[in-house]
Amino acid sequence: MVNPNEDTEFNDALRAHGILPPKPPSRSPSPDIPHITHDDAVRAIAATADADQLVTLLEGDNLDSDDERMFEDYRRKRLGEMKKEEKKGRYGSMEPLGREDFVKEVTEGSKFDPDVEPDAQKGDEDDEDEEEVQGKGRLKGTGVVVYLFKDSVPLSQHLRPLLRQLAAVHPSTKFLSIPAGLCIPNYPDKNVPTLLIYRNGDMVGNVVAGMGLKGMKTTVRDLEGLLLYYKAIDKPSAALLRSNRDNDSDVDDDLHEAVGGVNSRASGIRSGGAGLGTGRGEVESDDSDFDL
Repeated sequence: MVNPNEDTEFNDALRAHGILPPKPPSRSPSPDIPHITHDDAVRAIAATADADQLVTLLEGDNLDSDDERMFEDYRRKRLGEMKKEEKKGRYGSMEPLGREDFVKEVTEGSKFDPDVEPDAQKGDEDDEDEEEVQGKGRLKGTGVVVYLFKDSVPLSQHLRPLLRQLAAVHPSTKFLSIPAGLCIPNYPDKNVPTLLIYRNGDMVGNVVAGMGLKGMKTTVRDLEGLLLYYKAIDKPSAALLRSNRDNDSDVDDDLHEAVGGVNSRASGIRSGGAGLGTGRGEVESDDSDFDL
């Protein structure tokens, strides 16, 4: 009698002619399940817990000394991260600027590096190389946006609430406002509003009369894209992304080309008698509106 379960050439021939059913597929060996140690489990819990949760874990009854040490190490790490974030988010609103405070609040203020301890803040001669800093995934210094406005200019009225909204969602960037005529005497209305953008002691951009934007149709995302281009802010706001997810809120593909038409020779504002700005060079234009 033929045993259909036997693995023989005869049975293979019978299967080939459909007399015997095909052999059931062989089971592949079960993959090895990695062994998770107690330390691995504790480390995984600690790595995903926030400071308050770690405090709760430290108050547990059945906690050995090794677990307690690991939870405490992670708790200190979380507190350090929180302090660092608090130091970065030190602004959060657009504040008025006095002309006499320009150098202190703008030029010098843009040199403040939130990732460096106050005692370790250094002068230009000892500054870390810019490419090296950016290679570490961060921008050097603090972004400062100075808004020169005039209430009678409609675009000034339009941009002000947008800048206030950006100041709230980008608290690590300093937003300041000053009447254009107070900042630069006899500043022409045709250039209002103007944005002066500083980082690490240098003026990295100026946007005159809303160039590179969409006039009265400018949205907060358009303005955010412009400030991203000039590195006044580090990254797009997640809050703005969520609030605009149902709208066509993507920054225009031609934004970089548009802002190329802006007077991107940011160092063009000369540091004249009032000592405003730290521009490296002069405006290569027939207009001398930025002579201070």
